[in-house]
Amino acid sequence: MKVRLLVAVGGCLLLASPVSACGLAFGEEDLEQPRGAPGTGDTADEAVIPDHNVSDDERLIVVDDGARVSEDCANREVIVTADHAVVVLHGGCGLVRATGRGSTVDVGSADKIVLIGVDNTVSFSSGDPEVINHGRNTTVTEGGVARE
Repeated sequence: MKVRLLVAVGGCLLLASPVSACGLAFGEEDLEQPRGAPGTGDTADEAVIPDHNVSDDERLIVVDDGARVSEDCANREVIVTADHAVVVLHGGCGLVRATGRGSTVDVGSADKIVLIGVDNTVSFSSGDPEVINHGRNTTVTEGGVARE
């Protein structure tokens, strides 16, 4: 696939003569798309967002906007993409990821908490989870209503 690259040169280039030149360089290069990139047809491992909430032995995926979920986490991966959901998960969770908007997630404990969405709150009752907060107006606090 041909991709046109635009490269901005941050400083001046010294040419063979004592004249300096500043500007933009344009060029074409053949770049290989990463395996599984959207639109490449090689997306067998690409994540699929389900149409409704999913709860199995390995993961809990909350996609239904306004959902109210309360259950045992059982060391599962938790993904909350729903907007305005209230999720209470007792016990220990693995990864907890909140990518929706305006949701509240309470867990007993978690190995890792990742916030990417907007206006989400995640609380944990115990432990010392790794926290990655790339969300906007999102918070992670110790406390909440979930039991360890």
